[in-house]
Amino acid sequence: MLNLKQEALNKIEELKKFIEKIDAQNEWVKIDYSVIPKETFDKYGVKPFEIMKIKYRENEKTVCNITWKQAKEKAKDLGYRLLTVQEVLVLLDVYKQKYSNNADIHHKEFLGIEELSYDENIHLEWIDFVCPCVRGGLWDGGSGAGAFTLSLGWVTGNTGSRVGFRCAR
Repeated sequence: MLNLKQEALNKIEELKKFIEKIDAQNEWVKIDYSVIPKETFDKYGVKPFEIMKIKYRENEKTVCNITWKQAKEKAKDLGYRLLTVQEVLVLLDVYKQKYSNNADIHHKEFLGIEELSYDENIHLEWIDFVCPCVRGGLWDGGSGAGAFTLSLGWVTGNTGSRVGFRCAR
């Protein structure tokens, strides 16, 4: 019995070290009232949150070809979560105000969040919603294009070499 307890404690320590390593690799961007007006948060029923500055990586490579369920489980295993659709709507609202509904496919950074551009190898990201969806893309969609555009109706089992995710907390 003591052996099992020690094994469990060792596994917990191993997991803590792994999460510390992930935190050290990934900088976080605070999305709060200092960068977005409180009214915008209230409009979507969202509280301030943090988002990974860059897309989730393992061994210094951006994770892609991952299903929504796998991305959601990975984020949960790390003690985080995927962005919610309401959080993306907050970001989209401010993004469109800043760029006057004229999205540029080459915007690589917004509010300190990086890797948003069509030029990136992976420019779509899974987010959490009643149905799975991705944000980003629709770059040829005029005023509907941009880094925080929502593409609803993706199937949970879909993957793609241009679809990844980033965690939120």
